[in-house]
Amino acid sequence: MRIHNGIRSGICICSLLVVLTLGGCGLGGGEDNLGNAYTHMNLAEYDQALEALDMAEAAGEDKAEVFRVRGIAKIYSGDYDGAITDLYSALSYSGTIVDSKDIDINYYIADAFERKGDISSAIDIYTAILDMRDKDTLSYYKRGADYLELDIHDAAVSDFETCLKLEPENYDLRIRIAGTLSDKGYEDEGTALLQQFLEEKERRLSDFDKGRIYFYMKDYENAKLYFEEARDDEEEKIIYLGKTYELLGDYNYAASTYQNYISKHQDSAAVYNQLGLCKISSGDYAGALQAFEQGLTVDSGDCARTLEFNRIVALEYSGDFDRAAKLTNDYINKYPTDDKLAKEKEFLASR
Repeated sequence: MRIHNGIRSGICICSLLVVLTLGGCGLGGGEDNLGNAYTHMNLAEYDQALEALDMAEAAGEDKAEVFRVRGIAKIYSGDYDGAITDLYSALSYSGTIVDSKDIDINYYIADAFERKGDISSAIDIYTAILDMRDKDTLSYYKRGADYLELDIHDAAVSDFETCLKLEPENYDLRIRIAGTLSDKGYEDEGTALLQQFLEEKERRLSDFDKGRIYFYMKDYENAKLYFEEARDDEEEKIIYLGKTYELLGDYNYAASTYQNYISKHQDSAAVYNQLGLCKISSGDYAGALQAFEQGLTVDSGDCARTLEFNRIVALEYSGDFDRAAKLTNDYINKYPTDDKLAKEKEFLASR
């Protein structure tokens, strides 16, 4: 059974796909029930947020905002079809002039399509955004990544090249594009892009950026050196550093790196998840299960789904098939559009 990893192109920490933040569209309160919904959203209490939004709708509060926030809450609750319906409703209450909030809603619609596996529909959304804003770098990047998901290589590369032309000095974007190419099986292209970038910009790159470049080039010894230089009290850097030690086979040091961070940041579900993955790789399935369950005590939102999935994996590896089967049923009921556990359910039933 395949676990949900913590690092992809860039670091999609704990998320199944890209997590679009709430802050960009001004989640702030103006009306009582909406204000309560914002509070619950910020605490990842999505069921309570949905209840507050129902009250907001009944009270006649801002309908566009009610449907927008409801759609976001449903994305993080795993109800992707419901999210798409609500987000389109939010657009229907928008004005005739397309503004940044409309674009933001479209990002969320594309995100929901990606999460439910409808990549073609997500591509259509990004194309629609680009028809209105032909210099929208994020849409080019996301559409390119989705083209790669469908193995439409040339279209993906064209979008990535447009990204780099639009933002030639965006080092993070270049690294993410190279990492995405490598993750999708085009390692030679990704490595070539990174090598060229390293040669051209080495003096201007931070130690962390150099570490990520070497990481995606699979030069883990150099990656480790630069990540150690860049090491500080930042979640993303700790996960990259620990993951590099894992790939070098030093699971004990990787685990201690995660544990040291958690001792100071006990609310870091992402690092709990990575610690659990590390423990699975080292064969410590009881330790992995403990890490995933500790992560679930501090996160009930988007990261929880990954932790729930990986908890089932840990139970299966440890031989606790009865509990794994029960939690698999719970997972499928909670996330009915996720087909990753369908065959696993049959296997666990036979055990």
